[in-house]
Formats: sequence, C-alpha cells, structure tokens
Amino acid sequence: MRKRYHVCMCAALAVLLMTGCGNRAEERVTEPEEIVENTAVANNHATPEMDLENEKDRENAWKKPADVTEPAEPEQVLLAPEDLQEPEIAEQEVTEIVPNEHAVNKLQIVFLGDSILDGYRNDTGIASLTGVYCNADVYNLAMGGTTAALLEDESAAYEEWTSRSLQGVVNVICGNVDRGLLDGYRAGEVFDSCNFENTDYFVLEYGMNDFLSCVPLSGDDSFYDPYTYVGALRIAVQALRDKYPDAQIILCSPNYAHFWGQDGTYLGDGNMSSNGVANLVEYHRVCGNVANDMKTLFMNVYEGIGLDAYTADEYLEDGIHLSEKGREEYAKKLARIILEFETTRNN
Repeated sequence: MRKRYHVCMCAALAVLLMTGCGNRAEERVTEPEEIVENTAVANNHATPEMDLENEKDRENAWKKPADVTEPAEPEQVLLAPEDLQEPEIAEQEVTEIVPNEHAVNKLQIVFLGDSILDGYRNDTGIASLTGVYCNADVYNLAMGGTTAALLEDESAAYEEWTSRSLQGVVNVICGNVDRGLLDGYRAGEVFDSCNFENTDYFVLEYGMNDFLSCVPLSGDDSFYDPYTYVGALRIAVQALRDKYPDAQIILCSPNYAHFWGQDGTYLGDGNMSSNGVANLVEYHRVCGNVANDMKTLFMNVYEGIGLDAYTADEYLEDGIHLSEKGREEYAKKLARIILEFETTRNN
C-alpha cells in the first residue's frame, strides 16, 4: 500500500539532513553549499531542458580556482580495449543493515546499480548514507561489474535469461525470471528480505560499465532495444512502473571519471576519452534525456556533486570509483532530491 507523508514530517527530515542527521553524521559531514535540483520535467525537448536544469551545477563544476591556469581545449582520445577495464575495489567489510521488517512510517528505497553502490556496503556507502539522511529503510540490490544493457552474447528471451544487468534484476523483481539469478551475490540475500510492494523509490545507477563495455547509446530502429543503454533504461523504467505504479523512479547518470593506462599514464577524462561509441559524458546526457522523456526523477551525478577535473583527486579513489567524500556528496544530493519531492507531492 502506498504511504503518504505529512509536509511537516518531510520538512523535519529535510532539517535533519541539513544539520547532519544526528550526532553520528554530524561528526563526519560538513554540509556543502546548497545545490538546487529541479526534479520536475517540463516537456519532451530533452537536451535543451536538461541543459537549463543543470546550468548552475555545470557552472560551479567547471569554475576555475584563481590560482589554476585554464587548460587548453582537450583533444579527443580513443581508449584501447585494455584501457576499458574497471579498477578493482579493495575488499570492504559488509556492515550494512538489511531491515527484517519494514517500518510503516518510514520511506523504503530500493537501489539497483553496479560497483559504485555494491562496492561499499558499510556506513560510508551511498545506499546506507541515503537511508540515514532520509530516515528510510534501504535495500541495496547492486552487483558490481554489471551494465544496464544486455551484452552481445546474452539472450533477451526470458526462458534463456542469464544476464545480471539492470534488466535482469528488474525481471527478477517483476517475476519474469528466476530469483536464482542473484545467487552468490549479496543482492540475493537483500532481495529475500524486501517486500517490493512497500517501495517508495527505485534508484537506478548505471552507465559506467556500459561505457567500459562499449554498449551503444541507442538503437536506430527502437527506443526499447535491450542491447543499448537508452533502450535498457527505458525497458527497466517501464517494467517497474507497470508493476509498482505508486513508486517513484530516480535515474542516476554515471559520474565524471579519469582514465588511466595499464602503465599508470593518464589517458583523459569522461569528456575527452571515447570508447569508440561515445564519450562518457554522452552516457550521462542520454540518461537525462530518458528521465525527461519518461518523466522520472533525475540525478545529475556527472556535474552535480562537486566532482570535476579540479576535484577528481579528492572525489575519486581510482579514477572511476568514488572516495568516501564522493560517496558522501552523492548521498546528500540524492537525499535532497527525495526529501524535496516528498515535500512537494504532499502539498
């Protein structure tokens, strides 16, 4: 059953967020300047609308410090196959709390994603922090190394399904393929504890591995091509919306990144480095387009969490995965989107 929250409760939660959400977060979090997030979708002119929506984030993200010389216009770099590899995350202790029973007076947030979420299942992880900031029960179904799209050797037929992509997890949630697909992963244990009928928000975080796997952005013949990034996002959004119409969906774009060669040589960033299909920034942009067209909420991770060319050393662990600070800023921005939407929809 869908839960409704009073404005006062949401306002109180927002205050908790801005003050650090209790002693624990207060000791660890220094609040950044307020980032304005427009969660409403005005029309179907996706790219101009997204540019307007994120203009402030973009200006702040690329604001040059006074003591830094403006770099020359970057040349485009084609990454070699051996350079399109996801760095391994050092093994982390799993300390996340999976609710045994969902509290009726709490939000329920279900996360679907890759190692950006799966690699940090502790109190510094994005899912856990978002739960603290929103006073929510969270269920993290992310699996590292996964894409949104099907890969070339994976079948789209339910009876032959083996893919653990976004579409695969959504198919398990919707009962289209066997839950055994999640066996051997932490996501499987979390799945067994979750009643998806209680879900208020599905957070979909994919795109980095689609870039590294050279997944096409979109298909020529279909907006719902499961072997493309755009098609995969559309399929997942539509399936979740059909099954759980009361839940809100948040599409999160991939984050800004730096790419390094096998010998440690810097190769370029998400704006200048191509996989032969597109630059990483293009995966971010089409994610925003899908959110606009399908009227979901959208989180501009690429430009909106303070991560850019000048802060990459502080916000990234290995060029791709977020540091503790990066994860903290990600969770705070995501929580703002959720709490703002909770307030406005109950007016």
